[in-house]
Amino acid sequence: MTSAITAQRSAKTPGRRSAHRRVRTAIAAVAASSAWAVVPSASAAVGHHGPYGDRPTAPVVRGAHRPGAAVPVPGATDSVITVKVGGDRSGTAVTPLAGVTLALYANSGDTAPVGQPWAQCVSDADGDCSFVVPDTAAGGGNAGRRFWVAQPPGGAPAGWYADPVLRTGPGSGSGSVRSPYTFQAPALAGGVTYRSTSDFMFSTDWKAQPYVASTGTWVQSRVNPPMAVGCGLDAALVLDLSASVGSALPQLKQAADTFVDALVGTPSRVAVFSFDRTSPSSSVAADHPELTPVSTPAGAAAVKESYAGWTLGKGTNWDQALTAVAQASPHYQAVVVITDGNPTRFANPVSGDGTNTHFADVEGGVFAANAVKAKAERVIALGVGKGVDGDSGLNLAAISGPTAFNGTNYAAADYYQTADYAAAGQVLQQIAIRRCANTVTVVKQIAPPTTTGQDVTGAVPAGPGWAFTATPGTGLTGGPQTQLTTADGTGAVTFTPDFPPSGTTGTLHLNEVQQPGYQLVTRDGHAGDCTDLATGTPVPVTADTTTGATPGFAVDVARGSSLSCTFYNRLAPADITPVKTWSVNGTDYPDGAQPAGLSATAALTGPDSANASPQPWHTARTGYRIGDTAELSETTTVTTPGCRLTGATITAVNSAPANALLPYHATLATAHTVVQVTNTVHCATPPPPVPPTTTTPPPTIRPTPPAPGPTLPATGAGTAIPMLAAGQLLAVAGIVLMRTARKRRA
Repeated sequence: MTSAITAQRSAKTPGRRSAHRRVRTAIAAVAASSAWAVVPSASAAVGHHGPYGDRPTAPVVRGAHRPGAAVPVPGATDSVITVKVGGDRSGTAVTPLAGVTLALYANSGDTAPVGQPWAQCVSDADGDCSFVVPDTAAGGGNAGRRFWVAQPPGGAPAGWYADPVLRTGPGSGSGSVRSPYTFQAPALAGGVTYRSTSDFMFSTDWKAQPYVASTGTWVQSRVNPPMAVGCGLDAALVLDLSASVGSALPQLKQAADTFVDALVGTPSRVAVFSFDRTSPSSSVAADHPELTPVSTPAGAAAVKESYAGWTLGKGTNWDQALTAVAQASPHYQAVVVITDGNPTRFANPVSGDGTNTHFADVEGGVFAANAVKAKAERVIALGVGKGVDGDSGLNLAAISGPTAFNGTNYAAADYYQTADYAAAGQVLQQIAIRRCANTVTVVKQIAPPTTTGQDVTGAVPAGPGWAFTATPGTGLTGGPQTQLTTADGTGAVTFTPDFPPSGTTGTLHLNEVQQPGYQLVTRDGHAGDCTDLATGTPVPVTADTTTGATPGFAVDVARGSSLSCTFYNRLAPADITPVKTWSVNGTDYPDGAQPAGLSATAALTGPDSANASPQPWHTARTGYRIGDTAELSETTTVTTPGCRLTGATITAVNSAPANALLPYHATLATAHTVVQVTNTVHCATPPPPVPPTTTTPPPTIRPTPPAPGPTLPATGAGTAIPMLAAGQLLAVAGIVLMRTARKRRA
């Protein structure tokens, strides 16, 4: 034990009367607040609560507390020291933790516990770790003794680690104290139970130095889950907006921006949380726990915009920050906490003084971090600036893990301490990029149907089901790999090129399987484009195939490099044609040939959001894209006496039989959609004859005029007039003959 324990002892040795008052005050505080209640269990202690603990009503067998048993009841010559041990934050409570070994030490400087079986306990399923200390009645060998409760080496159960020393002191980071996580029990009297949640350990005296006031629940840290392997990351950014950030707020946002931008071009998604004394920060309307894809620059811009307007609050509450993450529905592979100081608040409702860091403030953060880790989410703690340097690493390690960043161990480090936000941004960038070493990511984007040519403004990641194949070329080994985009919203897949043992460069062929209704959008004549993720520079592509069912290209790769390539597609144009057929008393007529008095006018919605408007039958309406929906309706008029409309049905779609009513919602799955509407009419008497129609002659097909050549001489010019005169004479002769014949008949 260290001198900090001695300071703690002197601060906790008041007179009996003042101690009595303090205990009663503490108990009242516990009863009034549920923020630190341990989740209750079936077992409960019995007895009468006295000034220094609980008086027993039944004797108990001496010895170490047996795991799984209720808190022992001391006999007249025994005392019980019981410590509540907690695991994960659960709402406003903490779940109990079994399997934690604690021990009693005689003096603050001892390195070995008391050498008696009763001086060690193991927490049970209720989180109770109880010591039954003998000979504590008046005159007994342990009467009046004040043991120290601490955790011996190896005392954490599997999957957990102890926090033997934590940093306490001013929240500003100055005056740091390395405070051993150990507590002195009261002077023992026979027949009394002493509880960590009321008689010792627990305190709300935030002013007492060295700021070791505790929640009364012994803390253990969960082992940090390993980082998921592979390019891309589902990450939660947790940003400290306490007042101490001050004028560095733009730099904090820039560090977050750097991380988000580093994930562009990879199958990554990001959520964003904020905190000061609460979470969300008191200065922020709402956090953004939803995972937003950042595989494209547009997605990254949306995430950055979500926190661009955030302002500062005050106070630092790691507990609420990490509890918000633990309670969020999405699963995050990594939870990155960026903080500029130690916690000065904990719990919900908020507790602590907001100025100094106590055991309780750190305990709250650890319990909440445990709940995050319980979801298999890795916590990465990033301390920035002087407020969280040096000994503050103890607290960063308590919420993340014991492995500090050493300058190269990006994949293994649990916590980082950087001098400023610029350095923090570089750390975050490396965390993102190094995950993608020796990979090629393909991002599929769909350009809006309103764009043309190479314009891809407003493109979004493709949905699931797009297939990409990577085929090794020169310098690579292995066979083709095929992957499908998923429903994660990134539109991205990742390939890992295989190099021979001595190989350093090679060529990889990337092809997509074109889907019906889509067209490849070329980029500067290429089927796609590629970028080096580490440098942000373009990488040339060759051997383009921009047509056919599997367009693609080749790209050179180097061992250890990280490339991101993009394919763009656009929905192909589509049109819809309504066709009308009339069935009158069983006889079919095309529109325009039906009996008189029968007429119908078609209407279509679209393209885009256009309302319904008239559409001629047998005429295509263009401007749609494959996948669009158009609503077809009609207005029918029957004026022939004795005739009535008995049905209006969709009888065929693209020549395939159909049976649907109007209005009909047609999905344009192909370039051309033809919908046949059949109107059925019954007439009591035979229908009137078909009205005469004027047939429009087909258009004259004019051949393409020949190319200009030598001028030919004109022919027939001298005979044209005589031929016309002869024709006129014949006509006159005919008229004369007709008149003569009529006179003879008369």
